Amino acid sequence: QAALRALHLSLEIVGAFHDVVSYLLAFAQLGNSPNCFCALNPEPLTPDWGGTDRIGTELQEIQKMIDSLQNPLDPSEVAQLLAVHREVIFLQFDAAIRHRLRETFLSSGNASAYQSVTDRIYHALPPLSNSAIQSAFASQLRLPQLLDPQSCRTLLHFPWRTFLMDGGLFPVSINNTININYNMQLCLCSLSDADRRVAHGELVAMQFLMEDVLQNSYGCAVEDHIDCQASLAKSKQQNLAETGHSSANWLQNSKKTSKLLLRHHGPVISCNLLRSFLMLWKQLEILKAEWGQLKLRTEDINTVPLYKEFCEQYGADILYPAMKAIVRQTGTEEGFGEPVTSTQHILPPRGASEIEMKVYQ
Repeated sequence: QAALRALHLSLEIVGAFHDVVSYLLAFAQLGNSPNCFCALNPEPLTPDWGGTDRIGTELQEIQKMIDSLQNPLDPSEVAQLLAVHREVIFLQFDAAIRHRLRETFLSSGNASAYQSVTDRIYHALPPLSNSAIQSAFASQLRLPQLLDPQSCRTLLHFPWRTFLMDGGLFPVSINNTININYNMQLCLCSLSDADRRVAHGELVAMQFLMEDVLQNSYGCAVEDHIDCQASLAKSKQQNLAETGHSSANWLQNSKKTSKLLLRHHGPVISCNLLRSFLMLWKQLEILKAEWGQLKLRTEDINTVPLYKEFCEQYGADILYPAMKAIVRQTGTEEGFGEPVTSTQHILPPRGASEIEMKVYQ
């Protein structure tokens, strides 16, 4: 049993680390010429996308995260960290290409680049996600309805059916591995050099956004901690019944504060926070797309005029009321005015976090 557990943990660590390194190499190669797909004769890494220096820096950051674990020598903790970190970097790439980059192209009037990326992401991004890919032999041996093929309980009760439903198209073939470099290159392969620089800017901006999410969560935790201390001091001056009620509220807020502080300091919990934010973003974008199609009565918002109309409608019906609700809750409603025109950009409220704004939307 000990040897089997050690084998499982070793494979989890190696598998996750392999994908992380493959992603770093593929990201650095995105700056090469679009028609370079030959793995036997690759071009040297260009410094525009970080080159070898960025790869070394990222690997050092991973080592620092491992060193900051509660027990860095525990393979289960290392495997958990690498697994969630792998999921975060691929979710970042997905959000940057699927949402930020395409919106940038449409808002700037570059419809051809938007359509080029759109045509390719439906083939390139699913293999990079953790979505279930069923076997070609699973059509006659399916799982019962409502069962998740990636659930441990489903695997326990229906091991062979679960394997067929989430083992890839040909699960026992030796070349069933995902070509991460190819799929990442496929997203941008037909873009011009200028459009690739735009894509690079959006991918870099995603990294800054992730840092802001963590920093804002830490700031909220410190503020909540101060509020909790003030609430406790005030409760001591009240009667016994009120004290019990206030202490319960303080305890609840204190637990929330502790969780937020841990999110900033613990690498695994920080990665889980980023993963939750990226999943929330993904869900919001799906709802936005469905809402826009119903509102504009169109099958797809893929032209500049449609996108402009969608932004105006969404800003007036969803975004502005959501931001108004945030400032109303914080008591700063006076400094948040209505947009003068329908095309005016709605600025986020001061101090509002990205998570908060997306939740309210």
